[in-house]
Amino acid sequence: MLPTGYVAHRTGDRVRLRIPARKGDTAYFARVEQELAACGRVGFVEANPLTASILLHYSGTEDDLRRDAVDLGLFTIEAIPPAANPALNAAAARIDQIDRVIQRSSNGSFDLLEVAFVGLVGASIVQALRGQALGPASTLMAHALAILALHRSRRERG
Repeated sequence: MLPTGYVAHRTGDRVRLRIPARKGDTAYFARVEQELAACGRVGFVEANPLTASILLHYSGTEDDLRRDAVDLGLFTIEAIPPAANPALNAAAARIDQIDRVIQRSSNGSFDLLEVAFVGLVGASIVQALRGQALGPASTLMAHALAILALHRSRRERG
């Protein structure tokens, strides 16, 4: 069975592939380099086993590259890269879900960013009133201002 790779990015004829299952396999990537270098559509190829990547200048389409890779017995290419950071992706999905609930329950008046901002400013005021102005209060206010800056940049982008 051939290992599965994906196109990390493509700009013109410059393509970077990743084959995570073969990371660190020096012999495999040396073979890939040799086989692809002999391919007529390849102008340049450089494989890096440490990063499991292949950089090449390829004059064909992505479908041509898929066929060439399989015909040479090197790898298959997935359309979508495998999920990275599954724990972070799961957390982000959950936070997005909370954001949608807040927006829906407030009829679009608030979102999670605004709730976090108001909560941080309020907590900062409470800490300042308790005499903790230089520790917790300033940290909470700094986080609130970071949210404000994020909100402004999103607003400017439309």
